[in-house]
Amino acid sequence: MNRFVALPFIAGLGLIYSSCSRNDSADADESEPLPVATLQFSSPVPDAVYNNGDSVTIKATAISTASIHGYDLAIRDTRDTTKSLYFIHIHDHNDTVIVNEKWKTDALNLPANLLAEVSIYLDHDGHTQKAKVGFKVQ
Repeated sequence: MNRFVALPFIAGLGLIYSSCSRNDSADADESEPLPVATLQFSSPVPDAVYNNGDSVTIKATAISTASIHGYDLAIRDTRDTTKSLYFIHIHDHNDTVIVNEKWKTDALNLPANLLAEVSIYLDHDGHTQKAKVGFKVQ
């Protein structure tokens, strides 16, 4: 008689467990879409030429459909893009972010082809959007 009680009990536990298990496909359907953003430089203009010792103003505007979670600005020499000549991280929450930084072009191996890159953080899960502009120092 114990066998007749145990079988329905075990079957009932299996049914309860399977109905409470996580359904990954349902979670994927409910996830929010990533924000859409534009990111544009206004300074420097592409291929602008500066003299050693000049100050370069880096200006960019990012506009998103949701709050941006900050940005990084890096300036790199195209001969070695693994090293930053200048780097700043700004943690700022807004749907519009204005980048306005100055950097002095000194201590460079001249002439130099440089890249300014802005990376905006679309969320706290690591989704980013990037834009680059090239300029020269002689």
